[in-house]
Amino acid sequence: MSDERLSDSKLQRSASLMHFYFDLTDGPNTISDAQGVDAADLAEAIEQAGIAIEELRSGGELVDVDSLWELVIKNFEGNELYRMPIIDH
Repeated sequence: MSDERLSDSKLQRSASLMHFYFDLTDGPNTISDAQGVDAADLAEAIEQAGIAIEELRSGGELVDVDSLWELVIKNFEGNELYRMPIIDH
């Protein structure tokens, strides 16, 4: 019985998740996120984006990136919801 409740709660949580995309852009150039991520709300998506940027920084993948690049969070309809710089100013 508890397994059924657990499954039901997982289904309810997944049904309430929103899908977000994290595009990288410097203005004229954009690297689109085709996969996206699920999050409960925009605040959680912003948190996940910050974690992703930190992972890129710590992995050395942002060494040659200038301050013009931003991470743009979009919803499933492609509407821009939030921007954050890739490089701390």
